Amino acid sequence: MIKLFVVGYPLDIQDVELIEVVSIHGMMHSIDLLKDKVTGRHKGYGFIEMMDKAGADRVIAAVNGMVIKGRKLTVKLADEDRVQKPRTFKSNNFPSDGNSGSQSDQNNHKSKRPRKLISNTFRAE
Repeated sequence: MIKLFVVGYPLDIQDVELIEVVSIHGMMHSIDLLKDKVTGRHKGYGFIEMMDKAGADRVIAAVNGMVIKGRKLTVKLADEDRVQKPRTFKSNNFPSDGNSGSQSDQNNHKSKRPRKLISNTFRAE
């Protein structure tokens, strides 16, 4: 199975419409167009699994750049960017022992300069 990443399709498209566009270029195994949990509308991207590499290549060549209802489709292999750009994670800044009110945090808070207060008093001249 070859997994393809599809993005840019119209948000009001039905799954069947996209299946018709893709299935004429190769044997399709499954389609998963992601939807918002609350609204039920499409998010604009999804995944298509093709049965073989040749069919996936034909779909990429034919459908990538196609315009449907004024929106340009982009189709590519799902894993090609992940290999080139591995995910990086930042460490969190929370203390590891779970004490959120530690002495060092309190000292850092005290070292900050207080806010400048604006006086609302007026002088009568």
